[in-house]
Amino acid sequence: MSRWRDAIVLQWSALLAVLVGLPWFRPGYVLSYDMVWVPHLALDRDDLWGLGSALPRAVPSDAVVALLGAAIDPQVVQRLVLLGALVLAGVGGARLVPTLGTTGRLAAAALAVWNPYVLERLAIGQWPMLLGYAGLLWLVGELRRDDPRPRVVVLALAGAALTPAGGVMGLVAGLLAGRRFGYLRVVVLAVVLNAPWVVTSVLRGPVDADPLGVTAFALRAEGALGHVGTALSLGGIWNGDVVPDGRGTGLSLVLTVVLWAVALGGLVVLARTDRPTLVTLAPVAVVGLVVALLGWAAPELVEDLVRRAGAVALLRDGSRYLALVAPLLVAAFAVGVDALVRVAARRRLAAVPAVAGVLLPLALLPALANGIGGRLEPVRYPASWETARELVARSQVRGDLLVLPFTAYRAPAWNDGRPVLDPAGRYFDRTTLTDDRLVVGGRTVAGEDRKAAQVRQALRSRDVPRALARLGVGLVVLDTTAPDADRAGPPGAWGASGSSGRSPPRPARPSVRCACAAPDHAPEPVVRRDETCATCPAPRGLPAWYPDVVSREDKTWELQSWAASSPSSSDADSPRLPPSAWCSRSRARAPSPSRPARSATATDASSTATTRGPVF
Repeated sequence: MSRWRDAIVLQWSALLAVLVGLPWFRPGYVLSYDMVWVPHLALDRDDLWGLGSALPRAVPSDAVVALLGAAIDPQVVQRLVLLGALVLAGVGGARLVPTLGTTGRLAAAALAVWNPYVLERLAIGQWPMLLGYAGLLWLVGELRRDDPRPRVVVLALAGAALTPAGGVMGLVAGLLAGRRFGYLRVVVLAVVLNAPWVVTSVLRGPVDADPLGVTAFALRAEGALGHVGTALSLGGIWNGDVVPDGRGTGLSLVLTVVLWAVALGGLVVLARTDRPTLVTLAPVAVVGLVVALLGWAAPELVEDLVRRAGAVALLRDGSRYLALVAPLLVAAFAVGVDALVRVAARRRLAAVPAVAGVLLPLALLPALANGIGGRLEPVRYPASWETARELVARSQVRGDLLVLPFTAYRAPAWNDGRPVLDPAGRYFDRTTLTDDRLVVGGRTVAGEDRKAAQVRQALRSRDVPRALARLGVGLVVLDTTAPDADRAGPPGAWGASGSSGRSPPRPARPSVRCACAAPDHAPEPVVRRDETCATCPAPRGLPAWYPDVVSREDKTWELQSWAASSPSSSDADSPRLPPSAWCSRSRARAPSPSRPARSATATDASSTATTRGPVF
C-alpha cells in the first residue's frame, strides 16, 4: 500500500510539473531575469569557480550546470533542472506527512509545487533556489523521522547548498530540526557542502554591500494581505513585475483565507496527535518568518548590520527565506485536508473535501500554469551570437571581454522583450565584465564587484582605452540593441580630440579606414583578418574594438553590434575589423606602406600578450 501511494504522489507531482512547464517541451532556452542559460559554459572561466572579482552568488550552481552541459545538451539540462525541482518539491512535501492517507499526501504535494514562492522564484529566474527549496522539504521531512538516513540528509543539504542563501537555510533547518540526527553531524556536513562558496568568499576578502539594498529587497506586501499575510502565503518578492495581477485581491484573497483556515485546523490536529512533528517544523518556520520580515519591520537594524559586516547582505532578500516556512504550511494544510475528508466520510461526502483540498492551491494561483502564463517561453539565440562567440574565441588578444552598454539587464526583442541578465556575461569563452548594479524602484543599489566599479570609473576617464587596458580588458564589444547603446559607443571622448557626446553619421561601408593618427599616415582601406596594416603599427596592449564603421576625419566611431544582425556568409570568415583601431599618435615613425608591421609586445603592466598585425 505504501509503495502504491508513493507512486501516485510521484505521478501527481510530475503532472503538476508538466502543467507548469508546458512551454518547456519546445526547443530553445528559458531566459528570465537571473535565469541565463547558454549553449556552452566554458569550464575554464574563473568566475565559474568563484575566483573572479564578483561575489560567488552562482557558486557552485554554475559549475554544476557547466559540468552537466559538457556531457548533455544544455537545453536538456535546463529542462531536467526545472522540472526535476518541481517534482522533487512535490514528493518532498508529501514526505512531510507520511502517515496521512492518499488525499492528504496529494494535497501536500499540490501546495508544495503550486504556491507563490515557486511562481516568484521561477519568474525571477532563481532556479538554484527552487532546487534548494525542494532540498529543504526533503531535509526537514527526513529529520523528523526517528532514524534519519544519512544519504538523504546529505543529498538534501547538497541541493540547498547550490547558493549561499540556500546553504545558510539548510544549516539553520538542520540545526533546528536535527536533534535526532545529531547537531555535530549537521554542522560538519553543512560546512563541507558549502565549502565552495565559503572558501571563495574568504579568499575574495571583505564585502562592501550597499545598505540601500535592505529596503529595496525587503518583502513587499501584496494587496490587502499586508506584509505578514503575504509572508504567510509564501509570497512577497521585492520585484513586483514578476507577480501576476490579482494577487491579494478579490477571489485570490478569499481562497488564501480558506487555505489558512484549513492549515490552522491542521495545526490543531498536529498539536493533539503528532506533537513531535509540530515541534520539529515550528521553529524552522518561525525563524524563516522572522528573517523574511526583518527588512520590512526593522530596516535600520539590518542596514546597520550590513554596514558593519557586508556578509549580512545575505539577509536582504527576505522573501527567499520563506522556504523555511513552507514545510510547516504544507504539512498543516495536508493534515487539515485529511481531517476534513475523515469528517466528511462519516456522511459519505469524502469526495467533496478531497477534490477541493487537492485543487485549492491550483485555483488560488492559476497564473503558474503554462510557464506562468507564457512568460517562460523558450527562445533561440540569434545566429549572430554564435558568430560573435567564434570571433572572440579566435582572437589572439588576451584579457577580459567588456560588453557595452555597461548595464546588468537586457530586454532583447528575440526574447520577446522579457528582461534577462545580460547573457553575454556567460556566453563567451572568457571572463566577461558586466555591471552588477541593480535599479529597484528608481533607486540604484550598488554592486559588490570591485572590478566592475573600476570599469565604470575607467569609462569616465579621459583616456578610456588605456584605462581599460590597465584593468586587463582585452576585447570590447557594443550591443546596439540594448537601451542607451547610442551613448555607450565611443564618442569623441574616446580619442584625443575631446567629447562630442554624439554618435557620428554612418559613412558608406567602402569608406571604412584605419583610425591611426600617425603624422605620415595615408588613409588605406581596412584590411581583413590575418593581414597586417600597411600604414601603422599594431595596437600596443590596448583593447580591441569590433567596429563596423570608422570615420578618420572627426576621430569618432560608430560601432555595429555583433548581436544586431548576422554577417553574411561571404563576410563570416573575414569580418571587417580594423587592426590598429586603438593606435594613438605614434612617437615612432610609422612603417612604410611597402613593409609589413612588426610584432608589438604589449607594454602595459596588465598585459603580457604579443599581438602580430591585426587582431583577426
